[in-house]
This record gives sequence, structure tokens and C-alpha cells, in this order.
Amino acid sequence: MRYLRSLLCVQAGQKLTSAIISGTFSLLIISTSVTHGGTFEAESRGDVRKIRADLRAAQFLSKATFGPTQAMIDSLSTRIRQVGYRRACGEWIDDQFALPASSHDQVARDMVTQDGRSLTEAGVGIGNYRYQAWWHIALTREDQLRQKVAWALSQIFVISDSGTGFNNNTARNIGNGEQSLPDWLGMSNYYDMLVNHADGNYRDILGDVTFHECMGVYLSSYRNRKADISKGRWPDENYAREIMQLFSIGLYELRQDGRLKVNEQGELIPTYDNEGITELARLFTGFKSQHNTSTSFYAGRNFGAPMQMHHQEHDNNREYSDVPGAPGYGTNLGSKTIFGTTLTPLPEPLTNEAALAEVNEGLDIIAAHENVPPFICRLLIQRLVKSNPSRGYTRRVTRKFRDNGQGVRGDMKAVIKAILLDPEAVRGQRALRKQDPLRIEVVSRGTEHSRLREPIQRVTSLIRAMRPSSDYAKTDSLTGEPFMALVGGLRDDLGQMPFRAPSVFNYYLPDYQPPGDLIGYRPSPRIPREGLFAPEFQVLTAVTSNRTINRFSYWTRALNVRYTMRDGEVL
Repeated sequence: MRYLRSLLCVQAGQKLTSAIISGTFSLLIISTSVTHGGTFEAESRGDVRKIRADLRAAQFLSKATFGPTQAMIDSLSTRIRQVGYRRACGEWIDDQFALPASSHDQVARDMVTQDGRSLTEAGVGIGNYRYQAWWHIALTREDQLRQKVAWALSQIFVISDSGTGFNNNTARNIGNGEQSLPDWLGMSNYYDMLVNHADGNYRDILGDVTFHECMGVYLSSYRNRKADISKGRWPDENYAREIMQLFSIGLYELRQDGRLKVNEQGELIPTYDNEGITELARLFTGFKSQHNTSTSFYAGRNFGAPMQMHHQEHDNNREYSDVPGAPGYGTNLGSKTIFGTTLTPLPEPLTNEAALAEVNEGLDIIAAHENVPPFICRLLIQRLVKSNPSRGYTRRVTRKFRDNGQGVRGDMKAVIKAILLDPEAVRGQRALRKQDPLRIEVVSRGTEHSRLREPIQRVTSLIRAMRPSSDYAKTDSLTGEPFMALVGGLRDDLGQMPFRAPSVFNYYLPDYQPPGDLIGYRPSPRIPREGLFAPEFQVLTAVTSNRTINRFSYWTRALNVRYTMRDGEVL
């Protein structure tokens, strides 16, 4: 990739791209709240209006994309001056969701094909194409909002390729002459599922996440067997625990404005207990790989298709042993109960259809829990806008989650619109008009109005702002642009890499607080939890800070930056 020799060669008052790079809007390099964000000189009142529109466009796009380009800022700014901020940005959101969804699976396949390799070739680090496809899409494709929302969703419904066999080059026979998806493409398939659901419905996301085999393998609901008391076997509880704690309701009951509920003793109210986990674990049993011909519970993995039900291993509410006369044989525990609701009794004999219907009934109950809107909306606001949304902001977005205005619950497009168009989303900076000379000065409004930009988005914002060229001969078949990909040692530099969260708890916790006190600072009473959280600071260490700045210094001082692609060619 070729970059401009120095950021300093761009005049800050002429192009907003340079301000974005230096930290005025996206906090790209310094990544902390600043008192003075930049000065933009104006020659007339018309210039003032244009600068204000440019600022608002840049501010909006820094949240809704992997980094605005100057062309994007100019286009949105023009529309803002024509129809106003809210309408212009609402139209932009609609236009973005109308674009075809970029497929990580397809881009990775194209890269492999153009390199003259096969999807199952061994010994060349074939799985690294998955990372390169992610970088290329984030850096170059037009469906930026959909991809940005998918990135946020991937940090809620987390899977990781560490220690789970997701990097293998193996594909398996699934009958009728078909091969399964190679294992290394499974996570791309999972990510594409999130991409396609970015403007869908939360309940559909929860269902597809539950049945995706990558999630099944990662959180061990795959081949999860019903109990057999005589053998000391009980259903695995991993997925049952995490679907509640991380994917839907959280640990404690919430008000719709994000505040934690307390009982008469002033104690937090848990949303579930161990008995609830055990009960729910019974529901997530009997999942196996999809296969065209085999009926075996142990058919080989197939990461490219939803898991199927094998009703013989689904908890049927009775017969907790297959051995006549053994402990548990013929035991009838009755229908499963989830959050106080008893599921429909299962028929005898049990069928795959009845077992699947029971799972979906359970998912309906989870998705309908009153904690879901404030819990999920807060996480999305944190990933897209700010770390500490106010009670009012959370309540407004939560209201849209509960009802999109047409009686639909969990409409993701409506939720994303509510997040990005809320007045609080643009209160982080103020644009002040000054005289002598006529100018606009941008100032920050304080700590609780911002967030630390995560490392990956610092990188994408820098590169997209600079719009580097490339002489790499292999190109995107859809756009004709050369492949833009970053792998190398970036994970060690940034402390973060797509598909490589250290655990199901993501790269950082939503309630992480850096050690130490904020001297002389008192959070606003509008903040729901009487304290500030800064999730991304969990990966901001002395090592990652130093290495990231060194990486940026190298990129912005050099005329050319070289990366070796998977085919051995230098980019």
C-alpha cells in the first residue's frame, strides 16, 4: 500500500480528513477526550454553514463506518445543507442498508482462487485468508454501515478461532457427492450471518446464532447429550449460561433506562440462578451436524450449515437412563420451565420436529424477556457511539427495540437508526463560531461524552482517511480494486484482531474500569450506574500503546508500506 509521506502535508483547515486523523472527531491517534479539537477558518457566513455541515457529517460517519473518506464527508455534508442533519443521515442509513451485503466467505474464496490455490490446501496458512478478507471489506467495500453493525454484533455474540479447530483446512463428505465447508471458512460463514442480520430482527439473530455449528462447537452445545443418571452424565451448561449472561439478558435485572434494579434490601436482583442454568441446559441438547445421508449423531463437522436435531439425544423430560432398572430409567421431570414459563409438553415418541419446536419456544421466551432491550441496546451504543450512554439515551433506544412503531420487537434497523440519530450521539463536540478572524472552533464536551476508539478502528480510520493506492495485481472481482489486507504482527501491536477474541467475554468487558480515580471529576447523574466505564482501555497497555504509535509513525512517514500477501507477493 502507498500512503502520503506525512500527515502534516495536509492543511487542517482545508480537509476534514486530516482532522479525523489527528483526533478531532474520531480520537484516532490520541484516542482520549481533548479540550480543543481543531480550528477551521471561514471567509463568509456561507463558509461557516458549510464547515458546520462538514463537521456533523464527519462526526456521524466516524460512528457509522470503519472511517469516513473525504468523498463520503463531502456527499453527506451537501445533503445536510439541503435537507437538514437528521433527514440526511436517515437517508444515508436507508441507502446503506439497501446495498448488497459483502460476503467474507466469497472474498476469501476469490483471494484463494486468484492465488491459484484450493480451499483445502495444506501447509500455507490457508486460514489467514479469513483475516485478509475481513480487512479488505472493512477498508474498501461500500456497505460500511452493515459491516460496522456486524462488527458490533460479533462482539456481543462472540466466537473465537482459538483452540477450537476453526483453522483447519479440512472439508468432509456430507453425502450425495457434496463436501462440507472447509473448517477455516466456518467463522467467515458465521460472520456473514451477522452481516445479513444487521438490519434484521434480534430474535432471528438469536436463533441463527444458537443453531450455527461454529457457536455449537465454541460453547459446546454441539453434540450436547441428554442426561443419563446411571452413567453420571448431564447436559453441558456452557451455552445455557452464556446465552443468558452475554447474548440476551445479563446478570442482573435492569430498568428500561439502563439502571440496575434492587430489592427492598438494596441488593441487585439476579436474572437467573444455577437451577435456571440447569433447566435451560436441558433445552440445548441433541444438536448435530447437518448431513445429507447419515443419521448418526456423530456425523462429521459441517460449519457451513445450521445444526440439525437428533431427537434421540434431546432431553425428552423423561427416561434419564437407557438401561431398564438403572437409576433414572423412566424418570419424568415434566416439561422444562424457563423464566417461570413452562414449555409445551413433548410428545411420546419424540420427533425431530417437536424437539426443534421446543428449542424455538424457549428462544422466544428468552428474546421476550424485559431485560433484553436495555441490555442489548446498551452494548450496541457502546460499540457504535459512546461508553456511557445516559438514562435518557438508553431509554429512547430501548423503546424503539420494544416497538419499532409498527408493533415489531427487536427490529435492528430501527434500533441502529435510533442509536445513530439520537441527539446524544452528536453531543461529544461543540462547534463554536468565533470572530476576528471568522472561524469555527471544535471543543470536546468531556469524558462521559466519548469513548476510546478500539485499536482495529484506529487502523481502519487512518487507512480509509488516507485512501492509499496499491499496485497489487490481484483485484476484487466486484469492485475492481486491488486487495487491501493487513495481517502480519498487527495482533501483537494492537492487542486485537478480528475472529480472535481471547474469550467469549470479547476483547474487553462492557463494565471495565481502568484502575485509579478520576481526580476532581464527578459523573453526571444522568449516567445510569453512578460511575464511568471504559471498555476499550482493557486492551490499552503500555506495550500496545507504544507499538500502535510506532506502527502509525511508520505508516505516515513512509511513502510506501509493504505487506506480504498469502501468495508471497509484496503488497
